Amino acid sequence: MSTPERVTHRELRELLRSFHESGWNAMTLDVDGIRVTVGKDGPPSAVAAGRDASGSSATAPEAAPARTLPPAPQGPATAPTKSTAPTTPAAEPVDAAGCVEIRSPAVGSFWVAPSPGEPPFVQVGDTVDNAQQLGIVEVMKLMNPVVAPQPGEIVRVFVADAALVEYDQPLFLLRPTDG
Repeated sequence: MSTPERVTHRELRELLRSFHESGWNAMTLDVDGIRVTVGKDGPPSAVAAGRDASGSSATAPEAAPARTLPPAPQGPATAPTKSTAPTTPAAEPVDAAGCVEIRSPAVGSFWVAPSPGEPPFVQVGDTVDNAQQLGIVEVMKLMNPVVAPQPGEIVRVFVADAALVEYDQPLFLLRPTDG
């Protein structure tokens, strides 16, 4: 019987350093059955730590589930990694009826292109195929592809290039095609 992989002290320090350098105010991290909640202005309250807007909950990376949206679209909640990073794209009204959110598979840095200087994987208005790569979430030098769960049209990109994203945060809005 093999022992499951455990997070090392070095990896935990790297995650906390990344949090310290981020624009986040609070974060909750679940690792190996232990929950760590940190805040930049002291320990966050239990209520604030559970909210998506003020904290993040990081768990082992999983495939990002596709979810059907409620009638009104949700606004993005991201923080750039540095003050020179681009801001979140402006949110214009979009008819979200029947659309699907494509969410982040992990906590990390979001990249819209395969490499700096290259064109983005997709842009608003692009038609995509099932399993087509839409972006990348980088976690400690590990590149996690963000892929389309089904064919459709990209109707919104919620996050700017190089922004920090939380686990399960909406990244794209996809209007599925019928066939």
